Amino acid sequence: MANKKQIKKVHPVGEEEFEFPVGCGTVRLKATEDVLTPYGGLVPWAAFLTKAGIVGRLARSCPLERTSPNATRVGDVVNTFLLAAVCDGRRFAHINRLREDGAAREVLGMERICGDDTVRRFLGSLEEKAGAEWVAKAAQTMWSALPKGGVILDWDSTVQTKYGKQEGAEVGYNPQKRGRRSFHPLMAVAAGTRLCTYYRFRSGETVTASEWAEAAAESAMWLGPKAKVWLHRGDRGLGTEKVMAWHEGRPEAPHYLFKLKMTRGVRRAMAAVPEDQWRGRPGGGVLQVAEAQVQLHGWSRPRRVVFGRRLLGVIPAAEAGAFWDQSRHEVEAYATDLGVAEAEAWQVVELYRQRGDAENVFDELKNQWGFNGFTSRRRVVSSMAARLLLLAYNLWNLFMRLMVPSRHVEAASGRRWFLLIAARLTRSGRKHLVQVSTRGRWWRLLIEGYKRLLLWISLTAPQLDDQHDDSSKKTLLSCQLPAPNCGI
Repeated sequence: MANKKQIKKVHPVGEEEFEFPVGCGTVRLKATEDVLTPYGGLVPWAAFLTKAGIVGRLARSCPLERTSPNATRVGDVVNTFLLAAVCDGRRFAHINRLREDGAAREVLGMERICGDDTVRRFLGSLEEKAGAEWVAKAAQTMWSALPKGGVILDWDSTVQTKYGKQEGAEVGYNPQKRGRRSFHPLMAVAAGTRLCTYYRFRSGETVTASEWAEAAAESAMWLGPKAKVWLHRGDRGLGTEKVMAWHEGRPEAPHYLFKLKMTRGVRRAMAAVPEDQWRGRPGGGVLQVAEAQVQLHGWSRPRRVVFGRRLLGVIPAAEAGAFWDQSRHEVEAYATDLGVAEAEAWQVVELYRQRGDAENVFDELKNQWGFNGFTSRRRVVSSMAARLLLLAYNLWNLFMRLMVPSRHVEAASGRRWFLLIAARLTRSGRKHLVQVSTRGRWWRLLIEGYKRLLLWISLTAPQLDDQHDDSSKKTLLSCQLPAPNCGI
């Protein structure tokens, strides 16, 4: 009996401590009352939000009157949604996983992190048009960070496939899930910045050019007078008579550059261009360009159309069963009101190709920001959630421009390096100390970003703080931000 092994209890009665045999030996595990968070990077993010003042402006200008003394503060509701979006929340239910994060609540200055039902009820109680103007007006301070020499807006629509019974989900163009209902919002991205400046909720049966006049007018109004738009750029869905005539009928409207569908009329116009007017050497996969004044069927006037073609190869007559050799070309066409003095034919083609970066914004929103996930049966909830999500996306991009000014960092990498940091919050009197668990090259990278953020905060004029709501002074995010570089 003396050799009988003593069996150690895993969880002794009356104690809240565990001992686990692991690779390094025996590890003791116990609970702590210290305030811990996996999101130590929220401290500089909270400082950025505080200085930008957009959340405070939203709280003061909310069109919804809160009458109950027990109602959650508007600022807490907005901060809760922004926190969930920045912390990789993909749907309303993901809000609940942050409710027990006491450090996040204190750092952001919130009374409480509310639940997903509270956020949905708040958004559902807003009137859609008033809510859209509420968010747009508060976000105008961001647009002072846009390029001063003239902004290019890249317009496009995207398909958001829906599987439930959401209001506004209709059957329309859906290349991925044909016959499935969807939303079809129209959006605008400021070229070279990765900032989404405009969003319009639309049901699934619309096409890209639907509601263009209303969208363009709202976009100009919401950007404010200080953001000068030089060019509207879009793909084939916007190269229509209605959209181009809208620009031509307004002297104050920006220029336009739209790609055209290669219809029979466009191909006939391209074939009518004499060979001696094509610029560039043929063959070798090099693009040739030409231009002409074209009035297609349904157009109200002739317009400048730039053609591009690239020789892909020649099919010999014997192989093709014809009397002559046949050339295979890759062709494209663009309509614009830019004059030759403003952009030559090859520059028009190059200018349009820079639009490709806007597609990365849609990809990032859908795959890294839950753009398809924050939806509800009620249209106003889905619409307002999308607007707040885009606000979080834009603010995070500006924040990351301070952390890494040399390039655009997508959310998947930015969260991992600058947000997801294990930390401990301690209090001493009125002072708070957040200790983050970092070291080596990672910590040096954070140090450089934090220095730039503090410099930006110190350089921002105090008279432009959030307590001043004069729209003429809303230039808080102006020249202090590093110049964007998105590969354009």
